Amino acid sequence: MTIDSAKLTHFRNYSGAKMVFHPRLNALVGHNGAGKTNVLDALYYLCLGKSYFSSGDRMVLQQGTDFFRLEGVFTADDASDIVIVKSKPGNRKEIEISGKKVEKISDHVGRFLCVIIAPDDIHLMMEGSEERRNFLNNTIVQTDRSYLDDLITYTHLLKQRNALLKAFADKTYFDSLLLESMTVAMYDPAMRIFESRDKQVRQMSPVVAETYGEISEHRESCSIEYSSQLANGNLRLLMAEHVEKDRLLARTTQGIHKDDLLFLMNGEPLKNFASQGQLKSFVLSLKLTQYKIMEINSGKKPVLLLDDIFDKLDQSRVRHLLRMLIKQNFGQVFITDTNADRIKNIIDELDSSYSIFYVDNGQIDIRAME
Repeated sequence: MTIDSAKLTHFRNYSGAKMVFHPRLNALVGHNGAGKTNVLDALYYLCLGKSYFSSGDRMVLQQGTDFFRLEGVFTADDASDIVIVKSKPGNRKEIEISGKKVEKISDHVGRFLCVIIAPDDIHLMMEGSEERRNFLNNTIVQTDRSYLDDLITYTHLLKQRNALLKAFADKTYFDSLLLESMTVAMYDPAMRIFESRDKQVRQMSPVVAETYGEISEHRESCSIEYSSQLANGNLRLLMAEHVEKDRLLARTTQGIHKDDLLFLMNGEPLKNFASQGQLKSFVLSLKLTQYKIMEINSGKKPVLLLDDIFDKLDQSRVRHLLRMLIKQNFGQVFITDTNADRIKNIIDELDSSYSIFYVDNGQIDIRAME
């Protein structure tokens, strides 16, 4: 799959911009704050119906405007689709695919596969289990619609159960039968989510190790492990055993919302021993593994968005990374950098055709390099 072109209207710092992309490699260069990352966010938005960097649509509106519009032309298997996203505060966001409206955002997920790697991924992936779960969810939902349905169901029921537990605490009252009647619907989707996550991590683990070895020239070894309360029993038993704890804390203490991914380097916790360069290499490996797994499970090549990958990586690792992206045919790749000569020289060494976009305060100039 490729994104042939994109139009941005009132999106972040772009009043209006149109870009026609190279089918393999696209480099966006410019000073910090020029708008390079905003282009990647627009492409991610077109693929998944939401921003990667902001929690709400208001945050991506260009200052002083009251709507934004994105348009992208996607090609896969010799067929093209035009994706349009329109949003205006106070109105329901609209997504159209070749003139047909998408009823729910969740129906859009998985149609156009996308993986993004950004500088803040290091902090997000290393600090909170929620972000690691989100990474795992994002990997699975793009190729498994039933998983997304289970996740939506479980999350909705979890909110209801927590609200009921809080209401019991506020009223100093407890009804175990009422709580169980609400909880019972969580058991089956929770087990299916657990099984999908366990299978996914088993599939990813050897790929992470191999990919990290390629980037780091095998200086260290890395691995991932899946941690879940459901590994020790089904959710029905866990809930029954901890119902009193849930009542006292007024929240649900057991379930797949407590799952985590463990990151290891040479058998030890990664964050305790890794340098900044090693951490970034690991996150790159993790995200490239996400790409490879999505390709295997879908039979399609996702779009790969790389934001500021040169920061905290030595030139050797950068060359190995770009060589891997080009030689292993990762499909269509977008890269941002602040140094035009650096990225051009490295790509030229690898003898690849590409397009380079010079970005300056919402203005874009393109040059194709064959």
